[in-house]
Amino acid sequence: MLQTGMTQKNNNLRGRDYFLPTSEYDSLLKQVKEKGCCKNTDKEFFLTLFIAFVGIGISAYIITVTDSLLIQILNGFFAGFLTVQIGLISHDLSHKSVFKSKKINQMAATMTWGIGCGLSEERWFEKHNKHHQSPNHIGHDPDVEIPFVFEDEQIESLSTFQKKYLLPNQHVLFWIGIWLVYLRNVILTMKHILNKPTLNSFLEIFYILIHFAITLSFSFWFLPPAVAILFNLSVALATGVYMALIFAPNHKGEDMLESENEHNWVQQITFTRNIIPSTFVTYVFGGLNYQIEHHLFPTMSRFNYPQAQLIVKKFCNERSIPYTETTWRESLKEIHAALKKVSQGAKQ
Repeated sequence: MLQTGMTQKNNNLRGRDYFLPTSEYDSLLKQVKEKGCCKNTDKEFFLTLFIAFVGIGISAYIITVTDSLLIQILNGFFAGFLTVQIGLISHDLSHKSVFKSKKINQMAATMTWGIGCGLSEERWFEKHNKHHQSPNHIGHDPDVEIPFVFEDEQIESLSTFQKKYLLPNQHVLFWIGIWLVYLRNVILTMKHILNKPTLNSFLEIFYILIHFAITLSFSFWFLPPAVAILFNLSVALATGVYMALIFAPNHKGEDMLESENEHNWVQQITFTRNIIPSTFVTYVFGGLNYQIEHHLFPTMSRFNYPQAQLIVKKFCNERSIPYTETTWRESLKEIHAALKKVSQGAKQ
C-alpha cells in the first residue's frame, strides 16, 4: 500500500491514534475555499448526465435489435454499469454538491434515485449521513454493520451460526455476497418506505414504480420471456458488484474505531483510502476515488477534488498525518487480506 503525505510514520500509531482540534479543520476548509474548490460545476455535471443518458439509449436500442441471450446478458452488465452511474449522480445531488439551491438538489436526488435506480433517496441519505459522521466507527457507522467483520469487537454481536459457518469463510463469502448488494438494497428500500409512510415516501414509491415499470415492460416487450428475465437479472447482479467494488475500497480493511471511543475529525483521513486517479478511474468511481477529500468536504463537487487533493496532501505532510493512496487492485487485495486474517483467527 502506498502511503503518501507522511515523512516519518510511527509504526506504533494507528488511524485511531491521530487527533487534531477542529480549528485545524477550519484552517484546511478556509484554504480550499480560497482556491475556489467549493464552486459549483453545473456544466460538468450535465455532461456526465448526458453521457449516462446516451448509454441508456444504446442499451435500449440493443434490446430492440436482437434477442441473442449472450448479447443481452452482456447488455445487462452494461445497463448495470449505467444504473450505478446514475446512482453516482444521485449521490452528488444528495450531497447538495450540484446546484446552489438545496431544494433543487433534494428534488432532483429523489427523482434520480427513484426513477434511475429504483431506490429510496431518503433511506440512502439517512444511512450515508451517519457513515460520513463516523466512518469505520463500530456501532455508529451503518456501513460496518454487514455480515463480514474486520475487528474483534464486531465478532461479539454475531450469532452462533455466523461464528461457526460464516466467519471462518468470510474472505470467500464476501466476494460472493457483493453480487447481491443491489437486490438487498431494493428489499431494504421497500421495507423503509412501508415502515415509514409519509408524503415523501409515497413520492418515492411512485418514482420507483416508474423505474421498474419502464425497465421490465420494455425488456419483456422486445425480448422472449427467458431472455428478458436473464437480462434483468444481469442488470441487478452487475449493479450490485459495481456498487460494492466502488464503495468497499474506500474504507474496508482500513483501521476501525471501537464503539466506546470518541471519533475525531482527522479520522476522516486516517480511516479512509484513496484510489490513485486517472481520467478513466475518476469517471468509473464517480470521483469517489478521492474518498479522503469527499469525506472532508462532502458538499464539494467531485470535479473540484483534484485541486483540493493538492491542498489536503500538503496539509497532511506538514502534520505527519498518514494519507493513504493506492491502486484499485491493491485496495481489493488489502480487503481480502483483512478478512482472511480474521477468518484464520476464527478457525484457531
